[in-house]
Order: sequence, then structure tokens, then C-alpha cells
Amino acid sequence: MTPETHESLLGYIKRRSDAEGFPEAGGFLTMLGQSYGRAMIEEAERLAEDLDIDLATLEPILPSAQSKDPALDWSFHRMHRDPVCPSCIAASQPRRKEWRHAMVSACAEHGCQLIDECPGCGGPLTLLGDGYAGCLCGASYGDAMAVPASSLETEFSRMIAGRSAKLAGVELCADDGLHNARTVWFLSANMAKARTGKEGKSIYPKTVAEARTRLRSVEALLLDWPTAFDDHVVQRWNGPGAEGMTAAMRLGAWYRSLLRQKGALAEALLSRCLIVVSTVCGDAYKTNRHKDGSNWVSAAQAGDILGIRSERVVEAVRGGMMIGSQGRSGTGHLHTIVRMQDIEEVHELRARSGTKEKVRSILGVSRKQFQLMEEARFFGAGCRMSAHPCVDGDYDLENICAAVDEIRQVAHGESARADGLVAFRKVNLRRTTDRTGILKIYRLIADQKLRAVTFPEGDGLGNALFDAAEIDRVLQDHGGARAWTAGEVAGFSGWKPECVTGWCEQGLLQATRGKRGSFNVWQITEEALSRFRQEFQVVSDLAKEGKTTSRKLLASLADRGISSVGSQPVGTSSRGHLIRTGEIARMIAFPTT
Repeated sequence: MTPETHESLLGYIKRRSDAEGFPEAGGFLTMLGQSYGRAMIEEAERLAEDLDIDLATLEPILPSAQSKDPALDWSFHRMHRDPVCPSCIAASQPRRKEWRHAMVSACAEHGCQLIDECPGCGGPLTLLGDGYAGCLCGASYGDAMAVPASSLETEFSRMIAGRSAKLAGVELCADDGLHNARTVWFLSANMAKARTGKEGKSIYPKTVAEARTRLRSVEALLLDWPTAFDDHVVQRWNGPGAEGMTAAMRLGAWYRSLLRQKGALAEALLSRCLIVVSTVCGDAYKTNRHKDGSNWVSAAQAGDILGIRSERVVEAVRGGMMIGSQGRSGTGHLHTIVRMQDIEEVHELRARSGTKEKVRSILGVSRKQFQLMEEARFFGAGCRMSAHPCVDGDYDLENICAAVDEIRQVAHGESARADGLVAFRKVNLRRTTDRTGILKIYRLIADQKLRAVTFPEGDGLGNALFDAAEIDRVLQDHGGARAWTAGEVAGFSGWKPECVTGWCEQGLLQATRGKRGSFNVWQITEEALSRFRQEFQVVSDLAKEGKTTSRKLLASLADRGISSVGSQPVGTSSRGHLIRTGEIARMIAFPTT
């Protein structure tokens, strides 16, 4: 048995419960070891396994906190009653998922009121205390009288069910159902005051009767459009305690909450509210507008559109970065209005601008490497834009991406080899200590004179692969003497890293202190390493060539009066012994008799 189209999860569980011979759904869930609630929803894999159905089959009817289906929005999920439509039950149709929404009180299919009390015993239809189509008392829900629902109840139910609906003079599409449902709740919650005396603090309805009362309170606002809504705005504007000259001040939290709503219904309400405020109430933001035909909005509304604090818009007007008008009300409040066309331009700027962090993320390079790229002027002046109080960052992402695409287009396009290639992100001061050489390489890449071997579409610049030999040749050609760390010298020579470090510390191997990334290291040039190998012979290397041990070789040299240098103690022994090449030459030229 699988869920029907538009069936609720609880309805499916009750239908399964009936099929399994349980008189009420609670016993069926207990048998499964389940308890209806958030925990069961979050462990959907286990629930699907217990119900012996595929998870993919179960997921379309699961409520969720992130669901885009308004009927499955967990924040509005009913947890006290499980109402039904008598007509649907009489026609053996499934319990629909929109009935589980706390604000739904009507059937979108038949336009009649839902019932959440048994027509026989009058008991409440709880979540798990009855069967699929009838009560434990023996009464069938299909025998209840089907009472026609009001227009708003039906329209709201259709909207939650994903069907066409019309509210506030707007034809609402299914895609906005989630936002539109929350806008209706916002209106109804602000029609009554909580115990604290504040609006908008109402709890969700527990019964169908409570949901019907909530919808009734906003029915005129949404259906007698726009007359009833206009009167409501005027009433709030002239309400006791309303002060100031702007919508934000006089309408207070209600207006600010309206600004935060999304969807077609919220847009219609806000648009009508601004018309009423400007033409009837006299909002300073509207009556002080310039006579140039432009659409002007407040700094607060501009901030909401851009997703920033309104103070940044005010600062932009004050600094001359945005055209606007500022004035003070009798209470001293500073009113700022700006042109909508300027807000749209700033919105476009914000879409194409970015901070250093965002640019580095797009390129796939480290902070240190990006600093070197800036020093090398890797991106031209066109990749920077003028600083603006309402824009985060001054990097032009569009031009930066275009510059990277130009580097991609001139790549050789060869297939990547397993060796001989180096990623751009590794061409940094960890590879060489020559800062000038690195900067030169960056300029050659930026000027498209040093081309990548492969740079696939979709990869960041940091993943572009270059010929390692060509990179090293450029370093040499531009005066970049190759240098290694003590660890790198140990790696290709076979010497112990601590021995190389010890020789550097004793001054036997000429080296300088420097940084590789964030690490302090010894830096050894090719010239210094060559000089070291001319002046000294490593005892362990000599012993290996002579097929003997370092201990025997040191004893033999000591008998000839030759002592080693550069050794470091290790426990009761020592390592890193060196013999001067001159001493070996003299021993050969003047052998002892």
C-alpha cells in the first residue's frame, strides 16, 4: 500500500492502520515503535523501513521545516486535531495533506467546512485516537453534514493545496503559496492583541473553529479589495499613540513586518499601503517627493530591498554618492528618501561587486598569493570599482571573471600529464624565495605570454596547470636563483633533515633565514650548496661508497689525525659528520708510513 496523490502522512498512517486491523492509529504506531512528531519526521529512513515502502515514495508527503510546499510547512503543522472533509470521506478519497495546515478550515476539493469533532459522540478528532474513516464510537465521518465554507476559507485552502486562488485582487500562483500563507498569518496575527497587549504574538490555531475565526478577521481585507484594506491602513495611521510623519513611524511594527513579507500577496499589500499613505494620510516620504516623475522610497525600504542597514543608504545620500532628499520632522527624526532607479543601479553594483574574500574564493588562491597578485597588478584598473557606502567590496567580479576567461582561452588545451605540471596556486613563495621572479611570472600569465597547459572550463585560476620546467626557466631568466629549504635539500640528497639544519646553524652550509608561507625556514641557494659539496664530504656517503660503516671510517681517519666537523649528538651517539675535502687530499698526497 503506497500513499495517494495529495494524501497527508497522518492520513496514510491511518489508512495503513485500518488495513492492518487496528481500531485506532495510535496502536499501529506503537506496534512500529514510532511516535508521531518531529523526531519521526527527522528519521524518515527508519519510518520508511518500518512502513515497508521506499523513502522516495514517502518523501513527497513528509512535512519539513524547509519544505517549499505550504501544505507541508512544519511550522504550521497541526499537532492537536486531525480534521477531515465529510464529502471526501464519503467518496472514499484520501485525507488530503493541506488539511494538516493549522490555518486551513475548508476542503479545496468540495468547498465545504472541515470537521474536527465526531458527528456521533462529539469527541475531538485527535491525531491518533480514531480510524481512517470513522470514530471508535462507530460513527462514520462521511455521514456528517457538509456545510459550505466561506469564500476566504475556500480560497485559502485552494492556495495551500497548490491550486489557483485570488486574494487582494491578485491571481496567486502555486509557487508563492508558502510566502502567501505566511502573509495571511501576519495579517490575522496582527488583528488581535496578546495578553501582553502586543500585536503579532498570537499562537497558531489548535482547532478548526479557531482557524475559521482567524480567517474571518481578515476576510474583508483580502476580499473587499481595496476598500477594506484602505480603511484598515487609515485606522492604523490615526490610531492612538501613532506619532511622527512617516509610515515607518506611525504604522510601526506592523509596517516593518509588512516590508519583510515576500510573495505576490505581500507585494500587493505593500503597494496599496504606500498608495494610501501617500494620497490619504500624507506620508512625508511621498508628499516631499521631487516632481521629476521618479519613484521615491524611504531609506528603510531601500535598505530592505538591498539587504543592508538603512544607515548605509542615509550615509550614501549624505556623502553625495546617491541622489536623495533629507529633512527633519517636528520630532527631530531625519527623513531620507531616494530614487528607486538609483536603488536598482546599486542593486546591480552589489550583484557584480565582491570583497577580497569572495574574489579569492572564486579564483581558488590563498590570501598570501592574492596579495602577490595584487602587487604584480595581475588584474587591471578595470577590475576595481569606486567604493560605495551601499556596496560590499570594490572588486568588479564581472571583469575579473572575464580576465580569467581570457587566460583560459589561450591555454594550450593539452591533456593533463601526471608529472611535469604545477597548479597556479602552488606558484608562490613556497616554491622559490625570489619575490621578483614570482611577480614576473604573474605578469607574464596576466599578459597571456606564459600560457597554461590545461585550464578546463569551470575550474578556478588556482587549478590551472602550467609547465613546471617553463616556470623554473622563467625564474632563472629573470635573476631568480633557485633556493631550497633544509627539508628539500634533505629530500633530494638523502641526508637527514636535522643534519642539514645543524650544518646551517653552524655556518658550514651557507644559508639565510626566511619564510615559506607562515613557516620560518633555512633557505639554501644553488651556489651555496655547490660550495658546500666542494668543501666537505659527508662521512655517511663515503662509508656507503666504501661499503663500510661510518663508525669504522671515522676511527680510521682519526688514526691519521683527521677529525670530523658538523656532527650533532643523538642520544649516546652522533650523526652528520663531515670531513673537509682538503684533509682527504692531503692524506692522499702525503700518506702515512
